[in-house]
Amino acid sequence: MCKQQDQDQNTTAAVAQAAATKGKEATYLVIGAGTAGLSFIDSLLTLDANATVILVDRNSQPGGHWTKSYPFVRLHQASCNYGVNSLPLSNIRDKKGNERFSVNDLATGQEIKDYYKVVVEQFRECGR
Repeated sequence: MCKQQDQDQNTTAAVAQAAATKGKEATYLVIGAGTAGLSFIDSLLTLDANATVILVDRNSQPGGHWTKSYPFVRLHQASCNYGVNSLPLSNIRDKKGNERFSVNDLATGQEIKDYYKVVVEQFRECGR
């Protein structure tokens, strides 16, 4: 039953994305709104002023496997080493506002999902 619900949700998300991108053009099509796809887009938008992107994912929200992980799962590495370059994930900062390494700064799955929602919204706001 759960597998069928996941397939139904994935199909619904795919149909909604297809409708939203119909007739649009971009220089890049990125499939997958997980860590790798979003990091690629972040670097692309930073390094190429003319790049435009269409992002599609089978899930209804960004975050890749984090959208399906158990609620108690958290990072196994410091938050400052995860995420995209343009938006710090870590909550620990030095006096200049830069991320600081801490072995105790391990973002939860919910924090990561919330973070990636903000990342995608920033991509949308840039209009590319």
